[in-house]
Amino acid sequence: MIRPAVLRRVTRLLVLLGVAVAAAMFFNRIEKLRIPVTDQSMDPTYPGGTTVFIDDLAPDAPLPRGVDVVYTVERDGTTYARFGRVQGLPGDDVGAKGGRLTVNGELVGPAGIPGEAMGRVREGTVLILAINPAETRYPDSRALGFIPRANVVARIRASMR
Repeated sequence: MIRPAVLRRVTRLLVLLGVAVAAAMFFNRIEKLRIPVTDQSMDPTYPGGTTVFIDDLAPDAPLPRGVDVVYTVERDGTTYARFGRVQGLPGDDVGAKGGRLTVNGELVGPAGIPGEAMGRVREGTVLILAINPAETRYPDSRALGFIPRANVVARIRASMR
């Protein structure tokens, strides 16, 4: 027969081991879901030195206008992650007036939009613009056109300086 004292020690050890494994899994997940901002591409919302926390998005998850996201772009066989703000959804008519974004005829977005008309956002795509529209080193819908919804992989949930 097993003595109660031994049984208590084994139980404590197993509980402690379980807590340690759960904590390691939790901190590993947190590490994967935080991204440091190292430049001005996300100013003024997320200035350089800020850390953003993201949630993975399923390809069919609802995506409201105005949400900040991480999307992927493939160039020369390499996939890059980019940050941006969803400005247009399928069915929206998007364009520009005086260099400012219009959605369904209303001025809504940042300055720095070339041309006058971009067209209707196609089903399965979204219009994503840089959070800092003056930053042109990183392509957004101004250079890439409408972004496939499947390329929107995460939503920015919070930030910390």
